[in-house]
Amino acid sequence: MPLLSEQDAEFLKKDFESKLKNNVKIIFFKSEDACLYCKEVKDILVEVSGLSDKITLEEYDFDKDKEKVKQYSIKRTPGIVIEGEKDYGVRFYGIPAGHEFMTLIHGIMNVSAKNTGLSEKTIEKLKEIIKPYNIQVFVTPT
Repeated sequence: MPLLSEQDAEFLKKDFESKLKNNVKIIFFKSEDACLYCKEVKDILVEVSGLSDKITLEEYDFDKDKEKVKQYSIKRTPGIVIEGEKDYGVRFYGIPAGHEFMTLIHGIMNVSAKNTGLSEKTIEKLKEIIKPYNIQVFVTPT
């Protein structure tokens, strides 16, 4: 059973047609043992990736595919990587439901467009950072 209504799926499909500039790979990391929402996340990602030929989906097991886990620095499951022509470091953990769903969609679009949405001034300022930083954004509906 689809998670998106027919109307929402059609809207997203048209939005992807007009806004996806380059191919995007969604890489999903699951775990058979301790993953509360892995099935639901996979269902969401299968549905979203089916809305555009520019989106592909790969799936790996967190416990078995250690090389891929290390390559993408995945810390927990469910884990999602959004990768364009290169890995920009975009990661999502947990279930992208509710308001977080559109964050996932915007992430796909931004990676496809190779666009952060940041102003030139901000980009220039960020170039002054000389050591790596791990920026984490936590979202809750409350």
